[in-house]
Amino acid sequence: MIAVEAAFVVAIGLGACLLFQIQFLLARQILPWFGGAPAVWSTSLVVFQTLLLAGYAWAHGIARLRSRRRQVVVHVGLLTTALALLAWRALVWPSPVSPDDSWRPQDVTAPITAITLLLVVAVGVPFLVLASASPLLQRWRADLGSDASPYRLYAVSNAGSLAGLLTYPVLVEPHLDLRQQGLWWTLAFVAFGGALALCAWQVWGERDGPFGARALPTGPSAGTATERPWHAGVAVWLVLAAVPSALLQATTTRLTQDIAAVPFLWMVPLALYLISFIVAFERPAVCPLARLAQVIVVAAIASLAPWAMPVQLGLTLLLLLVAGLALHGELARRAPDPQGLTRYYLVIAAGGVLGSALVGFGAPLVFTRVIEYPLTVAATLLVLAVHLFSQARHRPPVARRRTRLLAEAQVLAGLVLLAATAADARLVAGQTTHASRNFFGTVRVRELALPDGAAYRRFIHGSTLHGVQWLAPDRRREPTAYFTSSSGVGRAMAMIAARRASTRVAVIGLGIGTLAAYGRPGDTYTFYEIDPQVVALSEGAQPPFTFIRDSPAHIDIVVGDGRLALERTPPLGVDLLAMDAFSSDAVPVHLVTREALAAYARHLRDDRSLIAVNVANRYLDLAGIVTAAGREQGFHAVLVEGDAGPGLVQATRWLLLSRSADALQPLGPSHVSREAPWTDAFSAPWRAIRW
Repeated sequence: MIAVEAAFVVAIGLGACLLFQIQFLLARQILPWFGGAPAVWSTSLVVFQTLLLAGYAWAHGIARLRSRRRQVVVHVGLLTTALALLAWRALVWPSPVSPDDSWRPQDVTAPITAITLLLVVAVGVPFLVLASASPLLQRWRADLGSDASPYRLYAVSNAGSLAGLLTYPVLVEPHLDLRQQGLWWTLAFVAFGGALALCAWQVWGERDGPFGARALPTGPSAGTATERPWHAGVAVWLVLAAVPSALLQATTTRLTQDIAAVPFLWMVPLALYLISFIVAFERPAVCPLARLAQVIVVAAIASLAPWAMPVQLGLTLLLLLVAGLALHGELARRAPDPQGLTRYYLVIAAGGVLGSALVGFGAPLVFTRVIEYPLTVAATLLVLAVHLFSQARHRPPVARRRTRLLAEAQVLAGLVLLAATAADARLVAGQTTHASRNFFGTVRVRELALPDGAAYRRFIHGSTLHGVQWLAPDRRREPTAYFTSSSGVGRAMAMIAARRASTRVAVIGLGIGTLAAYGRPGDTYTFYEIDPQVVALSEGAQPPFTFIRDSPAHIDIVVGDGRLALERTPPLGVDLLAMDAFSSDAVPVHLVTREALAAYARHLRDDRSLIAVNVANRYLDLAGIVTAAGREQGFHAVLVEGDAGPGLVQATRWLLLSRSADALQPLGPSHVSREAPWTDAFSAPWRAIRW
């Protein structure tokens, strides 16, 4: 019996671990294929949750078959298909789960469709086997006559998921390249298949009979599901699963849009989400709704204040964890007996997909700003209030009064959050002349004026100012914001203009095209921009921003990821390559790695040519990272900083690199870094955080 129990624990735990490892592996691989956009993970998360739902549906369908042996035959058939597919892929791909470069999209006009197709083709069938393992094996274990609640194995499943999640950025990513990761993952999947086959053999040996004929142990809330029809609680299960999933998606978006789209920042919210599942199903008694609700109210109200980044980060993660404990605790307390186990998990998975899709896919269609986080927090407060009101009815008068007061506080906090969000949106809308949103982020154009009446337009990407332009005709071509003549890139422009009568410049990240203001007749400027909605702001008969239209230089705009486009292009022989591509304040990591610097170096005219990288960032210190990456390519570096000034002058930090130390000497002393460079295989943003 111990060996049987061990086989079930290994199969469920290892399967859950592999389920999460493959998500990071594939998302990590395709991230640079889609410009490093934060939405790559949001989209991947929805796809993986949908595949999880498909796995739970498969398990539910298998469990409804009356013959145990038929269940085994059908499920082992799916396992065999997955193993055969992986074996074939090992012959044609770099690894059985790592698509080769022929799958890299040539254009990213439909990124959601492309990401979905890539993930389903790469790992759809093995993922289905892994996803169905937990609910099906729990049902099989219960039917074999275990005296322990099968819901204990759900905690094992979530612990395995957490192990897979935590070990990827610490043990896997730093030491194995993507091909090696895929090979080791496949070997582990074969081991999982062996454990699953052993469990199936145990079920095969049992005599067929009606499921649930004996008194099976119930879930954390014994007897709750047997006292009412199964469908009475389905809507409650769905909501209790959907709201934490939506909060997870919204929290991850909030973090990655302003810091970096990297596995580490995907991992932290997901780890807290899984911890809440583990605790809720293993120790539901430590998830008292009333006490947790008090913490949620305080954290939600506190999040409205403009705290420093570490405090905001802590509040955001605390809110996710405590809300997960509260809602998943309620979900665990409403678990049915094992006869309804697979249906229960199917509804939980459906709620996960619903919540994640509403935020990941629905919000970009409805909102032109990223406001889903406060809306999701408000929804969490209101759902908790409903459950507190429900509990109050069954309590003694004094406890009933306290519970109702707490529920009313939840409602009030939710309404305050909604009112603050609406007020902020109304304030911004009054000055906004254009707003749009797509896969790559949100853009806004606002018209403002200085106290002296001088009017100008601002371009805001996400939550970050990306460019400004004077509206007066005589000042329209004046470089502003981060690109003034005193900025690092402005001084670099002056140096190359003094050296040559005509220059060639490449710029990764269009913004509003401010650098085109430096263009002269005979100069050639090529801008690379992945976001079509950004390009639209500088094109057409009457664009909001006219730097491109007004420049006397020859201007080309290439729509697509700058690095990928440069890798496909013959050497351009540029005098200056500027990198200023950010989604909000998030860093597209693949644009500042060692390999990226090598790609840029290929396009320089000579050793005196310059690379200028905008390293200004509210959260990360990027100067050392880029200096280290350049050092390995033979570049010297100078950091040029500037303070905000009168008019439209913003504080700047530009890192200038050249293979000639003499070319940089007029710009200042060399910048030295002891940092390790980021690579395409590994990045460590937590080491660069400005605390």
